[in-house]
Amino acid sequence: MSYYDKGEWKYPSVTTVISDCTDKSQALISWGVNCACDYILKELSLLDIRTPTDDVLLGIIESARRKYREISQEALDVGSEVHTAIEVFLKREIARKGDGDLHWDITDPVYAKLSGQAMKAFNAFNAWHKEHELKPIAIEQTVYGDCWGGTLDFIGYYDGKLYVIDWKSSAGFYPEMRYQVAAYRWALGFVPVEDCEVPHMALIEGCGILRLDKKTGIPKFHDTSKSYERDIAVFKAMVKLYFSRHPVVARRAGWKTPF
Repeated sequence: MSYYDKGEWKYPSVTTVISDCTDKSQALISWGVNCACDYILKELSLLDIRTPTDDVLLGIIESARRKYREISQEALDVGSEVHTAIEVFLKREIARKGDGDLHWDITDPVYAKLSGQAMKAFNAFNAWHKEHELKPIAIEQTVYGDCWGGTLDFIGYYDGKLYVIDWKSSAGFYPEMRYQVAAYRWALGFVPVEDCEVPHMALIEGCGILRLDKKTGIPKFHDTSKSYERDIAVFKAMVKLYFSRHPVVARRAGWKTPF
């Protein structure tokens, strides 16, 4: 769980709200079992002996029980690496005020230190942005809603339209991702646009999820603009449910029960 301090209040994060209101048990059980099975098969394939002893087998099985924790942490580490690399990349573009094509230097320490999977995910981002017009306004911006907070990945122009986009290095696309990016879009509403003849407040036109596959290095953009109204309605219902289930957190966040 994560929280944002805002004045005297302590707001739960968008992901905390969504996770608390989402049943992921079936997917997680399947994932955990697959992690254990994959680990056992890998370890058995590395054995030089034709008939392993009971102690060897028991050691592999006991290690398999905890393997999902290691894999889960590795996935979090990869996601963090990718987000940091993209953040540095796009903030440099903001500093350059979008003058010229986006580019990156593979010898830069930020990118040179990327792990194998993180590098594949970043390469996926690199391939994707080359096919689209991307003009960032803000990166890693904290936003606040009705007693909740969050940090969005990207707000700016995507192929000429003002979009909120979230980067994901997960193996699949899940409904919870739509609710998350919808919350960020709703919290922003309008954004100041200053890089024009007449600075003004512009309405956000769309939102989406860019999934960067860390195994294949293939990008996949999911435009969630059409489901935005439904997604934000679901998220608002989740907020009410979350605070109803956690009255202490609700008081600390200054939540007023709307019923």
